[in-house]
Amino acid sequence: MPAEHSLRHVLNRSTRCLAQADVPYALVGAWALAVWGRVRATHDLDFLVMANEGDLDRLAIRMAQAGMEVDSSWLDANPWLRGDQIRLQCRDVAIDLMRPRDAQDLQALRRRRRKRLEGRYYWFVSAEDLILQKIKVGRPRDFDDALSIVERGQGTLNRPYLRRWAGTLGVSSELRYLFGR
Repeated sequence: MPAEHSLRHVLNRSTRCLAQADVPYALVGAWALAVWGRVRATHDLDFLVMANEGDLDRLAIRMAQAGMEVDSSWLDANPWLRGDQIRLQCRDVAIDLMRPRDAQDLQALRRRRRKRLEGRYYWFVSAEDLILQKIKVGRPRDFDDALSIVERGQGTLNRPYLRRWAGTLGVSSELRYLFGR
């Protein structure tokens, strides 16, 4: 089975599990970047999920029942993320479920946008919230990703929202860098 078909299959299976569990989610990472910025190759799925620690464990069980496997070796290698993030595997696709880490992540879930991708609708973080997530992480690749969102979204981005959250998060200079001032 081609890798692209496998990735879409796992995306659909994952979002179906989240819907059945009534867990609000938003795709983040490269999938959201494909909607708001430029397409970047990926072979994983990153979800921001509205869940407490117990919900995350129950969701992992539900997803395991649907054919996904909890990656316990990943959890062993990342013990500080226990209770906040879980990684599952399905076929050769990694699936990360992340709880909100701060108030901006919570706001990102509230502001999520339903977008059509490859013939189906999914929930994504907004362009502004993806920019903020990227500059919070701050790796060079994340700045390149955020810049592609800024370039693609010229004139449509909510700059007051971005400035307000950048100030709260302490990343105002990074945001100014992205906008060239």
